[in-house]
Order: sequence, then C-alpha cells, then structure tokens
Amino acid sequence: MLADGLSDKERTQFLNIDPGLFINPYDGTISHRDMYDYLHFTRAGYMKFCEPILEEVQTLLKEFVKSGSQEPVEDETA
Repeated sequence: MLADGLSDKERTQFLNIDPGLFINPYDGTISHRDMYDYLHFTRAGYMKFCEPILEEVQTLLKEFVKSGSQEPVEDETA
C-alpha cells in the first residue's frame, strides 16, 4: 500500500526490507539479538536492517556521479 502511494512521487523510492532478515522461517520467532525487547532493534538488528539501504544509496550515488548530473534539487517545502 505504501509503495503504491509513493509510486507517483518524483525522487521518492520505496525499499522493501525482507522480514526474513529478522523472523525465523521455521518458527516465526524474532531473536533477542536483533530486537532486545522484540520491538526495538539492537545494534546487530540495525546492521541487518540498514545494509540493504546502504547498498541502495551507494548504487544511487554511483549512478548520479556516473551521469554527471548537476541538476538542482528544488525545495518542495517552500
């Protein structure tokens, strides 16, 4: 639903993080090593969560540098 709502927004991308990174496929549990209170991430949980985001940002930055794009970003809040 959220991804559909963002699909028509320029400069917006939805990145779906695989819940299988945190949920055990055999019994559906979440390790306390990833979420110490089963609500908030631990450092290890954030590392798992942020790795795909980091990879996507690095890819986008490489594409930006490769294209030589210097088009200004408009401030949509103004």
